[in-house]
Amino acid sequence: MKPRFSIIKRAPYWILLWACLLVVAHFLFFKNVQLSEEFTWWINIWISTNVEEQNLDSSIRTYLDSINYKDAKIFIDTQDIWTKIKINTQIESDDKVAELSRNIQNLLIEQKYISSDEEIIEQSIIWPSVWSYMQKTARSAVLVWLVFMAIYMLISFSVIRKVISPGILASITILTMIFDISIPAWAYWLRMMFDPTIQVDTVFIIAILTTMWYSINDTIIIFDRIRENFQNKWWTKDIVYGKIFEQSLRQTMRRSFGTVLSTLLVIVAMYIFGTWDIKEFAFTIWIWVIAGSYSSIFISAPLAYLIMWKYKKEKNKL
Repeated sequence: MKPRFSIIKRAPYWILLWACLLVVAHFLFFKNVQLSEEFTWWINIWISTNVEEQNLDSSIRTYLDSINYKDAKIFIDTQDIWTKIKINTQIESDDKVAELSRNIQNLLIEQKYISSDEEIIEQSIIWPSVWSYMQKTARSAVLVWLVFMAIYMLISFSVIRKVISPGILASITILTMIFDISIPAWAYWLRMMFDPTIQVDTVFIIAILTTMWYSINDTIIIFDRIRENFQNKWWTKDIVYGKIFEQSLRQTMRRSFGTVLSTLLVIVAMYIFGTWDIKEFAFTIWIWVIAGSYSSIFISAPLAYLIMWKYKKEKNKL
């Protein structure tokens, strides 16, 4: 009996939707991402005088534009007897940050906002040390994980290598993982668009790294079921590969939906009762759960089936 709704039969549409979402998510996120202080250089200067914020902002911005820091963000907070200046920008090296800090101080003196260095109460430079550490550790963790995952899939799926290459299944698993990461990033972009205080910080990075380990779980389980069903069908003549993929998906869908529901219940509790950081973590995981369910069911198996070049031949039999 044919299912009323065939996932595999509509494989090209799922893959097209996936590709569009992936491109849009990456474009919007990386074009508009707002990084927290942990990941960027910040120059902070406190001066012991009250100045006109608009004029000071204009002077600093004009100077930064002249030296090609056109995307710099300037924050000025004026109180009764002091003014705080914060400048955020992407700079190539630590030396450049220190040089820019000195130049800003000289600018304040040259344009008469302060009369001498003695009116500078305090100055500080925030280095992106957390970002450097996260880059190194995340890169090492991902590389180790990819190696072990590739070894597992090459061994585990070697029994169906005549049907489809284990290397292809490993590649598809990585592609679905990229999608699962991209959709939470897109959701963050939407939040940053409406709330400028939302920034990409260590909580976001930790949540993304967490989703990487979980995002492949359903995908590998579906591929395992496909492997088992192919092994059980070797004796059958005229195998319809698409039906085996469809059958495997439906055998694992109940488990996938049960996992999603139980995970969502925990995430809702975290979001309602947690602190600000816990809420941010729960939000990212919640978006991942939705994206991960879609990628596992509607991307992994359909994409593997399309790669086998059986779609046109079997389309009418699905």
